Amino acid sequence: MDRLGVWKRHGFLGKLATAAILVFIWDWMFWQQSFGLGNLGLYGLALLAGLILVRPTIMSSRYGIGAIIATAIYCTAIVLYGSLLSFVLFWTAISIAALMPFASHLKDGWQWLWRLAVHGLASPFTPLMDVGRVAKARKRSEKSKLNVLAVTQLLALPVIGGIVFLGLFVQANPVLEHLFAQISLPALDAELAGRGLIWFMIGTLIWTLFRPWRRRGPRVATPEVTPQSIKAPALASILLSLVVFNGLFLMQNGMDLAFMSGLVPLPDDVTLAQYAHRGAYPLIVTALLAGLFVLVLMGPSSEAAQDKRARRLVSAWIAQNVLLVVSSIIRTWDYVEAYSLTELRIAALAWMVLVGVGLALICWRLLRAKSGSWLINANLWAAGLVLTGFCFVDTRAIAAQWNVTHAKEAGGRGVELDLCYMGTLGSGAILPLVSLEQRPLPQEFQKRVRFVRGNIQRSEEAELRNMAWTWSLKHNVAAAKRAVASLPALDLGPGDRGCDGKLIAYSMPNPASTYNPQAAHPGN
Repeated sequence: MDRLGVWKRHGFLGKLATAAILVFIWDWMFWQQSFGLGNLGLYGLALLAGLILVRPTIMSSRYGIGAIIATAIYCTAIVLYGSLLSFVLFWTAISIAALMPFASHLKDGWQWLWRLAVHGLASPFTPLMDVGRVAKARKRSEKSKLNVLAVTQLLALPVIGGIVFLGLFVQANPVLEHLFAQISLPALDAELAGRGLIWFMIGTLIWTLFRPWRRRGPRVATPEVTPQSIKAPALASILLSLVVFNGLFLMQNGMDLAFMSGLVPLPDDVTLAQYAHRGAYPLIVTALLAGLFVLVLMGPSSEAAQDKRARRLVSAWIAQNVLLVVSSIIRTWDYVEAYSLTELRIAALAWMVLVGVGLALICWRLLRAKSGSWLINANLWAAGLVLTGFCFVDTRAIAAQWNVTHAKEAGGRGVELDLCYMGTLGSGAILPLVSLEQRPLPQEFQKRVRFVRGNIQRSEEAELRNMAWTWSLKHNVAAAKRAVASLPALDLGPGDRGCDGKLIAYSMPNPASTYNPQAAHPGN
């Protein structure tokens, strides 16, 4: 028992020492050296290594190993692109790894959502709770009290002697002198106070991984709709509703097929782009409401789910909803082709795909009598795969390249290139704009493109000089420098230009309309 107590104390001190080292590494990387966003991924790997070092039990299960691998994957995504999504998924994965040894329901996604929520709420108070535990443990055990005088007598000679000899060696060794000259103690000022606050915050985050709150909090059952949990309408009402819904959805899908395929012409005052844009998002809401209807009123054990007629009508309705989602995707893409591609529209397309997958999973759950836990886990897996894919895709570069390729000025079928929007895409727009500059363009448009590309490139190069780098940023800037070197010189001429590269026309004041106080008040 005594040996176990000593081991636990050493384990606690080991976690404390590792956390202090990781805080020092953070301070060195992001305060002293001003390393950039991409280095968060490298620091995440160091944090993961520290977690495995102080809590090796995480590696005792394949689920823990899977969480560690996922954490390393998201660290790589942060190094490559440094997106907020990558960081959120990294922290979720490493939190799951930290909680894995205490998890009793490894396969229940709903319980994991609640466990992570409890962990996040309790995290700020974890260090305070540990301080209270240590204080109670010291009161319970007289042996744990340190004899300050004995410790002082023990350490006085080696500490004082070591400082003296180290000072002499620094004087005698220029290498040591240069090394110690680079170490500067922080001044006691407001900057140190802010720095100390950051140390405390980073240390608290690290400590919540090393010693997470073990209590799961209130156990919340996985949502399951049963005949006892909701008073469902009569079977006849549900059947009649399904017949009406199928008829309405058939009408909408038929109109989409007729209008969007060109079989039936649209009214004169409605363009295809307007038709596509008006229905893209409302139809997704319609599909979500349909899925909610099936979840609530067609649970696996409900009377309606056992009726063959209802099951067939629901299957047909879900199939029509999937067609509606496909129609929404086509509508959105038609609108993109008519106008332009943006990051938001890329995310909307991915969301529509997830809605379609969710509807298919709802139908599969009904037909195979799967549980609510299965449905939640399946949707979480689908969402996790899509979000992970987005971590390794530069949506800014995709949007910029598509817009450049389909721009009206470049011979594409799209509208005029929105150079103001291109300027907001950062490094993702550099290479597409360089490729556009290499084409034969009207001289004034060529100047506008060069102006916008130059602004972006100078801004991103400044980011690199400030160490705010990611792999993609460094690669894009380096590739742009090589490509720009071969471009012919182009004089942009005098005058200021706006975000789209167009010359700003300043209106000159009219002397006749200038305010004259003498003329306005002749009696003064």
